[in-house]
Parts: sequence; C-alpha cells; structure tokens
Amino acid sequence: MKKAVAIIAVLMIAAGAVACFVGCDGAQGEKPIATSYVSIDINPSMRFVLDQNQKITSYSCENEDALVLAYGETIVGMDIGQASQKIIDLAVRMGYLTKDNCAVTVSVSSDDADVEDRVLGYVGAAIYNVDKTTDFDIKFDKEGSFILNYQLAKLKEKNPDDENYQNLTAGRLRLINSAMAADLSLKMDDAVKMSTQELLAIVENAYSNAEKFATKAFKEAKILAEQTYQRSVVATQEAMYIAKYMEYKGIVEGGIALTEYNGLFIAAKTIEVIAKGAELAQNLTDKALANEDVIAIATDLGVDVNVLKDENGDVTVASIGAYVDKIAKKNADVMTQDMRDKLAIAVDKLEKSKENLQDKPLSQAVVAQIKTLLASIDIKDIEFVDFTLQDLKDIAAKLQKKVDDIKGKMDASLSEVQKQNIVKAQQQAVAKLDGALAQYNQAIAKAEQDAIRELQSIKKTRLEILGSSK
Repeated sequence: MKKAVAIIAVLMIAAGAVACFVGCDGAQGEKPIATSYVSIDINPSMRFVLDQNQKITSYSCENEDALVLAYGETIVGMDIGQASQKIIDLAVRMGYLTKDNCAVTVSVSSDDADVEDRVLGYVGAAIYNVDKTTDFDIKFDKEGSFILNYQLAKLKEKNPDDENYQNLTAGRLRLINSAMAADLSLKMDDAVKMSTQELLAIVENAYSNAEKFATKAFKEAKILAEQTYQRSVVATQEAMYIAKYMEYKGIVEGGIALTEYNGLFIAAKTIEVIAKGAELAQNLTDKALANEDVIAIATDLGVDVNVLKDENGDVTVASIGAYVDKIAKKNADVMTQDMRDKLAIAVDKLEKSKENLQDKPLSQAVVAQIKTLLASIDIKDIEFVDFTLQDLKDIAAKLQKKVDDIKGKMDASLSEVQKQNIVKAQQQAVAKLDGALAQYNQAIAKAEQDAIRELQSIKKTRLEILGSSK
C-alpha cells in the first residue's frame, strides 16, 4: 500500500523533536513550553488547548459530528499525540474519514515556533500510525482550510501596512476566531495585537465551561429556559427595588423617579429578549441561503445544487463551506490555478451572501412589537425601513443606557445602609422563586437527557454500521 512520503518525513521530525526535548532540555531541567492551541478538521472539527507539556487541558467540538465522535471519550489530560490518534482512528471507524474525505487539516498556534513544529510532528506521527491500518491514504494538511486561508488573505489585503495582520498565520487566525466567538466584545483589530497566552485565556475559559453534549437543540432549549428564568428573577428584583425605593423616598419623590424608570426598564428588557430571540433565529451557520445566491455559487463551482445541500436538504453557509474545503483537500496535490480561482470566486460570493443575511430586515411581526413598546414610553423618530437585527441591538443598548443613567441618579439619592437593605431584600425575594427555579432545572435536565440520548444513538449506529462496535 502506497503511503505519502511527507507523513514519514513528519514522523522523523517528531522523533527528532522528542529526542531534543528529552536529551537537550533534560540535562538542565525541563524547559517550560509555551501553551498552544491546536485545530483538527476532518468534519468532525475539534479544537484543543495544550499545557506546556502538550497535554490537553480543554477542548471544543465545533460541529455536531464532533460531538458525536467525542461523546463518552476521555480526552482532557491526554497528550496531543495520543488524543489525535484516538480521534483520527475513531473518525475512520465511524465513517467520517474515508477515501472520499481523506484529509486531516491541522493548524497550531503558539508564541513559540519550536512548539508549533513539535506539536505538528506529534499529530503527524498519529496520522501515520492510523494511516498504516487503512486501505486508503490519509492526507496530512498543515496549510489550513481553503476558506480559512481565503479569510487570511483578505485580512492581509485590507491591512497592507499593519504588521500584526501581515504576520498572521492560518493557525493564529483560527485561534483568534475562537477567542472572538467566546468573547463577542473582542474585535479583530484588538485580537491581532494579543499574545497566544492572552487569547488562550479567553478560549480556555469557554472550553472548560462548555457542555460536551451541547447539540444545537440543547443550546436552543437552554437559552429559552434561561430567558424565562431570568425574566422571573429580574422582575422580582425590580419589584423589590421599586417597593423599597418608594418606602425610603415616599410617594411623591419616589413616584416621580419611578414613573420614568419603570417604563424604560420594562421596554429595555423586553427588547433585549426580542433581540436574543432574533439572533438565535438568524444563526448564520445553519441559515439557508437565497436561491439566487445558491444557483450562482453552484454555477461557479460547476456542480449541481444538490451536492451543496446539508442533511436537512438546505444549502447553508456551513454546507457550502464544507463542500469547498472538502474539494480543496481532496485535490490538494493536483490543485490547478484554474480550480483555485474557481473556489475563490465561490467563497467570495459565499461571504457576500453571509453579509446579506446579517443585514436582512426583521419580520414585520417583530417590528410591530418594537413599535408598540417604544410608543408606550414615548420614544419616536426611529426609522423602521429595512430594520435589521443590528438596529434592534442598537435600540436595546440606548434604552439600557437611559435606564442605567436614571438608576444611577436614584441610587445616588439613597444612603449606603438603604442600598444594602435593598440588595438583601432582593436576594431574599429571589430565593423564594422555587417554582421558577424548579421549572428551569427541569427544562435543562430534559434538554441534556435528549442531547445525550441523541449522541449515544448516532455514535452507536455509526460504529455498528461499520462493524466496529466495541
């Protein structure tokens, strides 16, 4: 069976790196190794945070296939070589890594270039070990996905004089994207200036707290349960604040302040909930693209629209991205400039389609709700033509600022003892929300059970179909 020479070379590099690590550093005591970040993409796609000894401290499953593959497996605490071999072996056994989808795309980001090479060597050795057991050649792709490199090129093109962007690598961009997904307030211009350690601090926190059974259905159920419970908590806290404020300030002074505050507060919180719901509904990854965009992209790729569909029969941002990356990986060794240009044109149109989805006006039903709310607090002069999710977020932020300003003035009129008494009263009132808390816990428990049952069923079925069930 013919196997790629490049993989054997990587195995030799890994052996050399290990020898140097043990021999060179061992004599003078182990030298600390910079913490690093690794992505392994097969579809499934997974991300790993490594400590200075290349052991996994946390990880993330980037799609539902990864959740299925990793469910029930011990991964945290393993070294990256062992873990990647386990994952790649499972990907073969479960039918994710096949002759038609035979590439493993790996990227590493670290503040230490030697660590990046060493980790790539470990993963390369793992790929080689699994490759020896298969009847097809597994390709080791260290260049990053086609779409990731497209994004990288565009960032460098837009920032020709910025050293931070020009020094960006595919692995580092992958890490930055993960950090920005974990911290929505983090912007690209700030992220490119941060060290790997700083970015990993954000990612590590998110990965460590993420449920390893968090399917899309579970996430949706959890958000809805949290919104319901949070509304009960906030309503209780505000009711207690208003009652105590009136008690301390009297009907006249207290009533005047609360008339403006209470209406704004209710409107701000309601619009915030509407915005979260709209954002959940506009999840771009799974959003079906407009037919004209789909046809244009399929034409550029020279394929039938059906090959771009996901398992639900929709053509989405994710399904087109997966197809483009699959074709690019499959043809990596024979990629012509014509093929590269064709994929680039398709990805360019995909990015424009994403922008159109992001700017898509909200439904008339949602706009009608917002108009009614704003009219109740006498806020006018808002343009509702082509009203988008971003417009809604902007209004929510402005209302919250007004609420905070009024609340700040009200708090300033209270003594420290009065403010402390209000906080205690709020805590006691929330503690009595047994019914709301029980409902929340039941909703989360059911969503968790459903998710685990689904993951177990899919994994069992995949393994049994291939006759590899343990």
